[in-house]
Amino acid sequence: MTFQWIVLLMTYYPEMQQKLRQEIESQIGDRMPTHEDRNRCHYVMAFITETLRFRNVAPFGVPHKAVVRSTIGNYTIPENMGVFIYQGIICRNDKDWENAFEFKPERFIDSEGQFITTRPKALIPFGVGRRVCPGEKLAIADLFLVLVRFFQSTQDYEIVLDSNGGIDADPNNANEFAPIEYKVKFMKI
Repeated sequence: MTFQWIVLLMTYYPEMQQKLRQEIESQIGDRMPTHEDRNRCHYVMAFITETLRFRNVAPFGVPHKAVVRSTIGNYTIPENMGVFIYQGIICRNDKDWENAFEFKPERFIDSEGQFITTRPKALIPFGVGRRVCPGEKLAIADLFLVLVRFFQSTQDYEIVLDSNGGIDADPNNANEFAPIEYKVKFMKI
């Protein structure tokens, strides 16, 4: 599902698609990508991270249980009450993110053009605490490898949204769980 969001976002923002292609070409070229390439592909990593922040595919995470009676603000949570952390809203709230509802990979790039590896507290697409997803590192590594190979295998094409049938695939208006159904076309460059 995350890769579906990635494809939709890169087609919706063709200037970002071009920037991704240029970085992959200059840093990796045609050779098989490695995990070490993530340290050189700053924009690719920022794009993946922003996709995970902007469109979290598991916004509710896993259920927790209050082990003691707790109070948060004016709310009392009884002992043994089931609790969900709504990660989706934390990843997109205006308090923690400037222009939270805009897709901006640059928010994860520093002034020297490097990917910011220090994670902001509000970036929790894989959960938080002891129940954080154990597959987080593998998921990010796989997203990187799949995205790079996808671009390498389509280097002679621009990937565009197919407007056939009047599909409005605007990722900014989609529900947060899955992208609206969309089609892409491969246009020979």
